[in-house]
Amino acid sequence: MLIRLTKAEDASAVVALDRQANPHPWGEKLIMDAFDSRQSWVVQAPESGEIVAWLCASQLYDQAELELILVAPSIRRQGIARQLMNAWLQVLQEQKVAECLLEVRESNAGAIGLYESLGFAQVGHRKNYYKTPQGREAACLYTLSLNEIPQGD
Repeated sequence: MLIRLTKAEDASAVVALDRQANPHPWGEKLIMDAFDSRQSWVVQAPESGEIVAWLCASQLYDQAELELILVAPSIRRQGIARQLMNAWLQVLQEQKVAECLLEVRESNAGAIGLYESLGFAQVGHRKNYYKTPQGREAACLYTLSLNEIPQGD
């Protein structure tokens, strides 16, 4: 798998991935805004060239925030999200970013497990933050000091 910065020509593939892989799609307008105003990376399958994952993040001075990470359903649980997160965190360390933030739906146990295994610590909880078909659910807020990333992961 090839991890690289997004290019303008990746936009339609990322929009399609968002529809396929995101239970709460951002939609074309937000994705196009992200291409213009945020940092993002894709994972490209070497054989087909297909975009199979996307990470979008914002950065302000020495603080970065994970906005969204998507992995195609057909290749989940194969370490792609971990590889993509590690690539992003490596870039942030090189840029001397001090802290990373993210929020995640409290029901997203897979993502929470990944983030915690990478060293993110929960620092907050926003009740009733996200809409769900059954009502609302909380957002769990996480942070990671880049000085505390385990080396060799």
